[in-house]
Amino acid sequence: MKRSVLCLVVIGVMFVSCRSNKEVVRVSGSRPKVADKKVELEKLYTIDVTRINMFSKEIGRGFDNVIDFDRNNNMYILDSYESTISVFDKNGGFVKSFGRPGQGPKEFFNPSMLFIKDDEIYVLQGFGFDFKIMNLEGEFVSTKRISFENPLRFYVSGDDIYLFSGKVDRTFTKLEFILRRFEAGRFDQEEVLLTYNYPPGLNGPYYDFIWPNWLHISDSGEFYFAENNLSEYSIIKYGRRGKPELIFGRKYDVRPYSKQARDRFYSIYSRQIESGTVKFPPSPPVVRKIFQDQKKNMWIVSGETCEDNEDPDYENTIDVFSEKGEWLYSFRSTSVSRNCLYNDGRIYGILPINPDTFEQYIDVYRIKY
Repeated sequence: MKRSVLCLVVIGVMFVSCRSNKEVVRVSGSRPKVADKKVELEKLYTIDVTRINMFSKEIGRGFDNVIDFDRNNNMYILDSYESTISVFDKNGGFVKSFGRPGQGPKEFFNPSMLFIKDDEIYVLQGFGFDFKIMNLEGEFVSTKRISFENPLRFYVSGDDIYLFSGKVDRTFTKLEFILRRFEAGRFDQEEVLLTYNYPPGLNGPYYDFIWPNWLHISDSGEFYFAENNLSEYSIIKYGRRGKPELIFGRKYDVRPYSKQARDRFYSIYSRQIESGTVKFPPSPPVVRKIFQDQKKNMWIVSGETCEDNEDPDYENTIDVFSEKGEWLYSFRSTSVSRNCLYNDGRIYGILPINPDTFEQYIDVYRIKY
């Protein structure tokens, strides 16, 4: 009798294990489903953002940290140097700006990040542990304290706030990525959805990597993350509670950086190279940017991009996958790159600063199927 019960238990465990493995669907493509792309980009207008300091003259940054949109598709841009926020309407017209350096109700002290939730603007300031919250008119609402080290990016999905952060060990060699969710925006109630030990560690090869660009969170709270991104084209889709549901990607040959990209690297990081604190990576990350369009298709910018080699005519590689992970088609474009944002059917491409005139623009495109 005991032996029979034990057999049933073993069979039950095996069934649960098999069922658990089958719940994660794997989709891999050796060639796109559609030979010719079925999407077009219609350029709508260009926004002059020369007077706004979104990043340094040499190295790019994650623009998602300083740009966000309200429910009427007005665009808000944080100038972290001047401590101001500039607002542009849905047609690209300048509306207003507010804020100034300081610690008063309408002032910002060393602001670094911005996002919008429920018609309120959250500005991370100081040493990264304080939010100043304003309404859309620039009036002070309240402040909130947080206690999470190395915040890399905040996201809003529905009523919830997500934080993608980095954690280092005591030796400052290991690096762990952590994704947390705060339901209803309550920072005192966190749920850890993902932890990932970054294989190269903190001192691994680096070349202007924007790690939060390897993550996308959907409007329904599901999220996508490119793991092993220095060697594999593999994206994992997780459910709201952090359970893997889908793994997809495509056949991909890892290629080294071009000579132009390598030369740019050595010109930027010469001091760090001499001190041994920075190493040149043999090849770019596979996935450079993930976003989801109005048809729920996933757009992936992969491999070397124009930001790496500073060639304005360089055509970046864009792959489009269905929500089910099917590789639909690929195309090359100078309009879509890793320094772009998506909002309500439009792609906002942030162009590099002109090194001579310091001019900078955002080209806005409508996605047309």
